[in-house]
Amino acid sequence: MRHKLAVLSIGALGVAIAASGCTSTSSNNQTGPGTQHQQGVVSHDPNDSKGPAAPVAGATQGGTITVMFPSDFDHLDPTRSYTNINQVVGTLVTRSLTAYKEVPQADGTVKMTVVGDMATDTGTDVNKDCKVWKFTIKSGLKFEDGTPVTAADVGYGVARSFSPDLPEGPHYIQNWLVGTGSTSADYNKTYKGPYNGGADLPPGVTVDGSSITFTFPKAQCDMPFAGALPMTAAVPKAKDTKLDYDTKPVSDGPYIISEHTKDTSMTLSRNPNWDPNLDPVHHAYPDTIKFALNVDGDAINSRLIADQGDDQTALTWQNVTSEASAQVTGAVAQRVVDGATQFADYISINMQRVTDLNIRKALNTGLDKEAVLKSIGGDLAGTVENTIESPTTAGWQDYNIFGVGPNGDAAKAKAMLNGQTPTLVYCYADSARRHAMALAVQDSLQKAGFKITLKPLDAASYYTLIGKRDVPCDLYRDGWGSDWPSGTTIIPPLLDGRSIAPAGNVNWSYYNSDATNAEIDRISAETDSAQAAKDWAALDKKIMETDAPMIPTFNNRNYTLFGSKVGGAFLSSAYGATSLNNVFVKS
Repeated sequence: MRHKLAVLSIGALGVAIAASGCTSTSSNNQTGPGTQHQQGVVSHDPNDSKGPAAPVAGATQGGTITVMFPSDFDHLDPTRSYTNINQVVGTLVTRSLTAYKEVPQADGTVKMTVVGDMATDTGTDVNKDCKVWKFTIKSGLKFEDGTPVTAADVGYGVARSFSPDLPEGPHYIQNWLVGTGSTSADYNKTYKGPYNGGADLPPGVTVDGSSITFTFPKAQCDMPFAGALPMTAAVPKAKDTKLDYDTKPVSDGPYIISEHTKDTSMTLSRNPNWDPNLDPVHHAYPDTIKFALNVDGDAINSRLIADQGDDQTALTWQNVTSEASAQVTGAVAQRVVDGATQFADYISINMQRVTDLNIRKALNTGLDKEAVLKSIGGDLAGTVENTIESPTTAGWQDYNIFGVGPNGDAAKAKAMLNGQTPTLVYCYADSARRHAMALAVQDSLQKAGFKITLKPLDAASYYTLIGKRDVPCDLYRDGWGSDWPSGTTIIPPLLDGRSIAPAGNVNWSYYNSDATNAEIDRISAETDSAQAAKDWAALDKKIMETDAPMIPTFNNRNYTLFGSKVGGAFLSSAYGATSLNNVFVKS
């Protein structure tokens, strides 16, 4: 899962395995002086999937919550949504087969359970071999216009996700249906969805009344997790506006998009046809949720620290900067969402353009990661890291392939270049925060013997732009967090060369190694999940040792503010950002 904000992952994650596959996770994550324990399980009790969601203590109905953010959303179409912020917003509008029920505990932990959202439960493993999964859609679910949500609408939503016109979202389920690698670009080689003459249901998907069944050629025991991805959202065929669906998807969640002025604002209003008794996850306390977009990051933090007027009912996903942190004391310090996330930051090296392994190794050797981290907040932004996997990943192992400290080694990198001065283009999202980071990268690498040209890209469409295979950049900052806490949702998406397509890529290094691809297949077929976790960690190290396709830079920490009249704000373990599911306006 991509992310659009600076958010710290530290600690270790252990995964408990049931006979049918990974069904629970547990993590002790150190955040500042305290310890945050995060855990998650897949519920096999249908009662957990029933609504309404348990009330939040002290919550009141009504009012308006405002979210201030420095850019617009990449995509609102659930098929194309693959950043954490898009998905946090998306869960309020379009529901998925399963979802994460997150309940903050008195000790500061968050109990996270995968439950049925549109579905009555987390799915039936029909033959007890993880190859056939059946979901039954709850009776009474309605779209915003009052028409019923059907299993056929879910099937059509999955079908349209095969379209080459909608390449940006996750492709696990599509590839599982086809039988290719979990992130292969060949998922739509034959069937390309209903826009291109295909049926309204993809091969492997059948609908019988209120039930939808997925039949996979290979065992896919993580289907309850994958069912929580937004591409399982119901889409009514009659209302499918294809590419324009990105502007205003049809709602079956608690809110509808009532206004969206690109790059300026968006407003969510109540969906009158949403039934809280059929929703175990959402509360929908505010009457309205407004998004103030393209607001300067420094201004956001200044306003939330000042806590005046309407800003008292506002929050942000923009991290507090190191400059502003001195003001986060006393009462202000009580208005912080702080904690570990699953996200890591990288500088990907475009291997289509930077073909010399020695140059890629010199980049890893010379980068001053601490200086880069300091440019966007230092300790408040995260901790320096050398691995591809985040430490929250099951089986994670630390290593230091290049033998340098957090400040890198400019002299060693220069020596590796043997008098060359490689000229490289570094692309970044055009915002004050990312510009500061770009300057730090440029300064560091130029000290190490490189000539770095900076190229800003539109912030709202940044991931769309770097996801195009012909992107005119050598280096670019990106971030990734596991879709669920397993190496299978990190290494294959980021580094399986068979996933590379003309657009919609998340293999931003455009890395394609036959040896790595073969090992991805081998580990993906591993039935012992604990062994697979160790193998993903070993492959992580091998990739950096052999090919160095990226520069792992730091793990991310969430340290964000909310106003004094905002209640129910907490850090989502599923998305690594402040959740909107429990927020309310205090009396």
